[in-house]
Amino acid sequence: MSRIGIRSGALPSESRDWRSPDGILEEILESGIELVLCPRPEVPLVTVTFLWEGGALLDAPDHSGQAQTTAELLVKGTKTDDAITLATRFEFWGADFETWAGRECLGITLSAPRRVFPQLWDLVQDVFESSRFSASELHKQQKRAIAAIRVAKDGDPRSLLPVYADSWIYGSRSPYGHPVGGDEATLGQLEPGALRRFWFQHLRDRRAVVSVAGDFDPDEIRTSLTRIFHSRKGHAPGGPDPVFPLEPPIGTRGLFIDRPGSTQSYFWMGGLGVDCRYPGRIGLELVQSVLGGQFNSLLNRRLRIEEGLTYGAHAGYTLPSFRGVSYLTSYAPMERTRRAMDATFDVLRRTREEGLLEADLKAGRLYLKGQEAFRYETTNQWSLRLALRRFHHLALADWAGYAGALDQVSSAQAGGILREVFPAPEDCFLVVIGDARLLLRDLSDLGEWSLESLSSPGFGPVRPQSVQTSRGLG
Repeated sequence: MSRIGIRSGALPSESRDWRSPDGILEEILESGIELVLCPRPEVPLVTVTFLWEGGALLDAPDHSGQAQTTAELLVKGTKTDDAITLATRFEFWGADFETWAGRECLGITLSAPRRVFPQLWDLVQDVFESSRFSASELHKQQKRAIAAIRVAKDGDPRSLLPVYADSWIYGSRSPYGHPVGGDEATLGQLEPGALRRFWFQHLRDRRAVVSVAGDFDPDEIRTSLTRIFHSRKGHAPGGPDPVFPLEPPIGTRGLFIDRPGSTQSYFWMGGLGVDCRYPGRIGLELVQSVLGGQFNSLLNRRLRIEEGLTYGAHAGYTLPSFRGVSYLTSYAPMERTRRAMDATFDVLRRTREEGLLEADLKAGRLYLKGQEAFRYETTNQWSLRLALRRFHHLALADWAGYAGALDQVSSAQAGGILREVFPAPEDCFLVVIGDARLLLRDLSDLGEWSLESLSSPGFGPVRPQSVQTSRGLG
């Protein structure tokens, strides 16, 4: 992610039909921009979030990291300003300008005090239309990104487990499996002209969602967006569906990443889960919290408190527009790795067979209700949350009944969700980082393993992508 550190008017009558019970409005502009407005006159700030469909899913083959590098370079100067001058111009107005890329989108967030916000549109348009994408700035970014990967591999590699897991589950050449941030080899293949074309492909041709939260004039927002997106003509189709592997096209169960001399191991176990349209999303959040999402979760109780095998364990899931992954992960001293993995398997097996206790579900509900308020503290959070819900075609006002929906999740429903989303222990795919000489033999009875070196470029073996297709970007 790159970061550079208006009084509300009456809403026009023609927009009132779009108003939700929470005062949120939705509409589609003539340019095809899907606009979400969240007026909060009591907040003296305005935040605008832009999301373009595509992101790392559109990275060219062997050029992973293209989307993220494009986002990074957007704020590294324009035709008239170098990177420092551009940053100074935003800081002069007290504005934050952040860019990022995800698996499915390119994103930008602009936040500033309401009294100066109208002054920023020309600057935003300048960034959009004349970003420099200079070779020198690209070279700096490539060096920084490659250095960050090497630091992670040399230091604490826990953050790399999801990257290796995506590569292992989806395939390293799949649009869903290559690393969003690129790797040591692919980052060096990027060149400024291709990144510029990649950006304009998003700006002019891809589906776009814009959400605005805070104290603003809706008419001024519409006028400014119409001017900025003047080159767009109607709703952008979004392009063809990407390739999607319904199941890993391999017979090998585990990926072992060899780190000679390591005193700790890091493990991940999981498989394909569900997508963002899963009807039991709130119940899944509760299940994840009880299983491994809070300090007193079942995993932490077993691995940390009862057996003293680790300082922490976690269960999680992803909910993209395609089938995401569900997983359990932890780390342990090398000599206790097998015990920690067996204990994790046992927790997963028991919960799938016996379900979740009502006492644990009650504690999970209280925890999630207490955390919910922290999701809506700032205009940045409101704006991003609304943009993502619109992006994924989810009802914007669903959160209004969040607490009640949690209370409606029964023990039987929670058990069904767990069995549906989290794989059985014997069906889990495994990723382990550790010393193969000391550990791999101890894990041999868990299945066949593919051995890779942590020091090798990339994130696991290169496998051809599946020819199976699906709905893709939604």
